[in-house]
Amino acid sequence: MKTMQIEWLKFKKYPHIGKPLVSSKDRAWVENYVIDSQNIVRHKFVPLLHRVLTQRKFRPDESAPKNSSGKRIRTNKGKKERHIYYPSHLDSIIYSYYNDILTKAYEKYLSDKDYASVPVAYRKIPKNDLLEGNKCNIEFAADAFQFIRNNRHRRLSVIVADVTSFFDNLDHRLLHKQWKKVLNVEDLPADHYKIYKNLVDYKYVNENELFKRFQHKLIVERHKPNDASSIELKRKYVSKIYHLRHENVVAYCYADEFFREATNLIRVDKPFNQQIREKQGKQNKRGIPQGTPLSATLANIYMLDFDAKIYEEASKPYKNVYYQRYSDDLILICNQEDEKYFYDLIREEVEYKAHLEIQESKTHVYRYELDHNNALIGGIVKDGVVHTNKQLEYLGFVFEGDKVKVKASGFSKFYRNMKRSFRRGIHFAKQAHIPSNSLFERRLYKRFTHLGSKRRLKWMADCSSPTGYKRTTFYDWGNFISYLNKANAVMKEINQGDNIVKQYRKVWKKFHMLKKQAYKEGYSVNVPKK
Repeated sequence: MKTMQIEWLKFKKYPHIGKPLVSSKDRAWVENYVIDSQNIVRHKFVPLLHRVLTQRKFRPDESAPKNSSGKRIRTNKGKKERHIYYPSHLDSIIYSYYNDILTKAYEKYLSDKDYASVPVAYRKIPKNDLLEGNKCNIEFAADAFQFIRNNRHRRLSVIVADVTSFFDNLDHRLLHKQWKKVLNVEDLPADHYKIYKNLVDYKYVNENELFKRFQHKLIVERHKPNDASSIELKRKYVSKIYHLRHENVVAYCYADEFFREATNLIRVDKPFNQQIREKQGKQNKRGIPQGTPLSATLANIYMLDFDAKIYEEASKPYKNVYYQRYSDDLILICNQEDEKYFYDLIREEVEYKAHLEIQESKTHVYRYELDHNNALIGGIVKDGVVHTNKQLEYLGFVFEGDKVKVKASGFSKFYRNMKRSFRRGIHFAKQAHIPSNSLFERRLYKRFTHLGSKRRLKWMADCSSPTGYKRTTFYDWGNFISYLNKANAVMKEINQGDNIVKQYRKVWKKFHMLKKQAYKEGYSVNVPKK
């Protein structure tokens, strides 16, 4: 008999401390363990695994020369770092279970609130009665742009603000208060308090340090000899951390092994002792790890009072203001005469209600109004002057009054990934243990062209099947082109055409140019015969 899938009970196989949970037997005891609150109170959490994700930032300079398209040449502005913390497999499921509880409590709390539609990130918000599924960033951006279009007869100001280091600066006392508020309790239950304390006093291990400590005996998954249906765990030396996936590494070490041999790798972010904090001039402890299943929901819960206050002012009938918050990105659209009032209000409430700070470099004001030809024009405001060369940017899109485009940075990242993948294809094609002299073109076409953009059901090898394959319940969700096609469909009403599709018309040409260049460079890779 097929058992019902529990949404929060999902097994993952990324390498961590302790072996992964994979079997049906694991599923049974994990479910019983997690739902028992007394187990959680006594549970010993494993340190989080810390990883730094870096991304190069390319931005145009006002003094930079223009290219053939009339746009400023983008230069490297350094690296953007994101600190991600991964919980162990059992800990992740515990967090997922309590995320499910808190999400339901949060939605129940918002159900009778006027500002229930304000926070949109990390929530399941239906599209409408005619369309199935939930909204994503595309629909949320379209809602804001459509409001501007529908109110084009007004002189509008658009305030787009961003909070500085959002997750790293959440005030622990305020988070504790809001947690109790959504649960409607005077004191947090013991199990919830255990989760709260573990998140605000989190401990972590740097991924590279953990790898170096155990790289000579990493735990890998292998098929048993003469039995492809059975697997076993073995120890193996791996030379480089980026070979983990190729070697099918499922764990760095066992949990008891870590606590016996590597506790000196454990790190903490903040001093726990109050006297130490006072001595160092520290006030309330701040920050929660970004990357746990609970982080996103807690971020929404944290901003409850802020959302209520801004909405209270924005909803006054004579103001006719649009306000939306996507995690730490917020947008407010008002009359130009109310611009200063709402700009100051956002700054003050972020500081006093949320105990956070506005990131000045990512907070901008834009103005839009009709010209004598009844066209909606405008741009960013600098020193009281509107500059039309810089248009409204929100959730990855650019609003230009009469049309919406995908940000150029999105395409730049896409092309950089394409270029990098061709270089990797050349590298791996040269390896002796790979019987191929091509660039693994099928994989590249799937990732970077329209040929891989359709939603497809995944199949897996099955010797017992007449075809050699069997259906799975998993899907390929496409690639960046899939996203662009969806964005084009959503924004089509505003654009009155396929403007976003036109943006990626050069992708096919760019792909084949890189492909030709890769084969031309040689590297002992032969051009495949046609």
